[in-house]
Amino acid sequence: MKKSRIILYILIGFLLLPIPLSAKSSQPEAKVLMDKGDSCRMVWKFKKAFSFYQDAYDNHTTEKDVQLQLQLLERIMRTHLVLRHWKELPETSYQLYHLAKKHNDDAHISMALFMRGRRLYMQGQKEKGYETCFNALERMKNSNYEHKSHELAAYYAVLTDMYADDKRYKEAMQMSKLQEHYVRLTCKKHAKNMGERGLQRVYAIRIHVLANMGRMAEADKLYKKYNIQPVTDPICGDALLDYYRLRGMNTEALRFLDAVMNNIREDGDTIGRNMLRLLGDEGDIYYRTGEYQKAALRYAGMNRIADSISVRTLNKVSDEVLKVMKSEKAIARHNVFLVIGIAAILLLLTIIAFLLYQTIATRRSHRLMAITIRRLMHYREIVIQNGDADKTDKNNGTSDESEEFKRFKEMDKRIMKERLFTQSDFGRDDLMRMMGVDKTALATLIQRYSGTNVPGYINLKRMEYAVVLMRKHPEYTLNAISEACGIMGSATFIRNFKNVYEMKPSEFRKLLEEGEFTPPQN
Repeated sequence: MKKSRIILYILIGFLLLPIPLSAKSSQPEAKVLMDKGDSCRMVWKFKKAFSFYQDAYDNHTTEKDVQLQLQLLERIMRTHLVLRHWKELPETSYQLYHLAKKHNDDAHISMALFMRGRRLYMQGQKEKGYETCFNALERMKNSNYEHKSHELAAYYAVLTDMYADDKRYKEAMQMSKLQEHYVRLTCKKHAKNMGERGLQRVYAIRIHVLANMGRMAEADKLYKKYNIQPVTDPICGDALLDYYRLRGMNTEALRFLDAVMNNIREDGDTIGRNMLRLLGDEGDIYYRTGEYQKAALRYAGMNRIADSISVRTLNKVSDEVLKVMKSEKAIARHNVFLVIGIAAILLLLTIIAFLLYQTIATRRSHRLMAITIRRLMHYREIVIQNGDADKTDKNNGTSDESEEFKRFKEMDKRIMKERLFTQSDFGRDDLMRMMGVDKTALATLIQRYSGTNVPGYINLKRMEYAVVLMRKHPEYTLNAISEACGIMGSATFIRNFKNVYEMKPSEFRKLLEEGEFTPPQN
């Protein structure tokens, strides 16, 4: 009984499990949105198609699919053209070109270049526009694009219309024949309905060219033979309107315009540039037929739409200007903070550098004072000892000091008293003669009683005298002081001074001027 109840619970739980109503699409969300846009474009609902394409392009699922990005940019670019979004068109064309170039996609490079050529033509740079279009056409021919023949047919359709507008009818007819060639090639490779639509385009544009050439009989024959139906095709556009105007077929022209406007209303684009153009065409027809009231109503509608477009454009520009102003304010604020921060850092670094300099200068000054005091105290002890020795000699006639030390003290005293070191040639030989010893014994005595070697001892005497001169005679130049000390070269004097006091004479003199150091009196 218990086992049966468990089985029953399992069955009930199984029945209560949620069953998915439909399988989740394996396609990326962006691809699904693009397909919806294509469906709208096939029935000439370009505003709705644009909305789907833009949503698809903004979708995160396109980030890693470069081919999908290229396809969406191509569709957005062409929808901008149909909806006459003149500001956004070059921006999208530029994006498509650089993305395609980055990934070496010749087909989409060709599409972007052809759109650039059309824009150059519309801006009045016709020859450059033709050149760019034909460069794009050759690139498309050399590509491995799946729908190459369909794309080339569309290119030749546009070129036919451009040549016809320039009244270069011979070239226009050549382009029309090439368009027909690629349309028939498309019929063989792809669906039949795509080919039939392409042939309708071919003959609609050719009728327009023949009518403008004055070959009305041929145009009428084509119109009747292929039962040309006026459609809102963005490639052939309103090519039949010119034919209707030249033939006086105002009823057919109004029927065509009415069909196009109904389609635009269903698309929700009632205040766009296309509706503005169509109202103008309709007003012109009513004006030609003498129905001035209807013409006036159409022209008034044009004014309302033009005003709406102007207000919308002004609001859009104002929003963009506000965004730019906010961005500039943010950048300016950031720059101010950056400048303040840099100034604060520089000030802090300057203070640190100044304190470091002061610390180094103080340490150097203290070190110099210690060295100088030590040297001068040594000299003072020698002088005092000499004085004591004289006194001892007078009082007692004897001395506890060695004969060598006596001779050294006498020599040192004589050198200081007579300033023998001021002679530039004063050196080792003079000291040997004064002490009455050889070179080796002299070196030993000097090292023992002065703590340095023979050149160091002589140099020390000269530098101590230099310090005295700098203190007593601040007006003396360094050259004069060096000569007075028995040194003929100023460079040698500076080097010797730095070896003794660890700073240059100019730095030492500056310390004396600032009152930071006053050497003790002898």
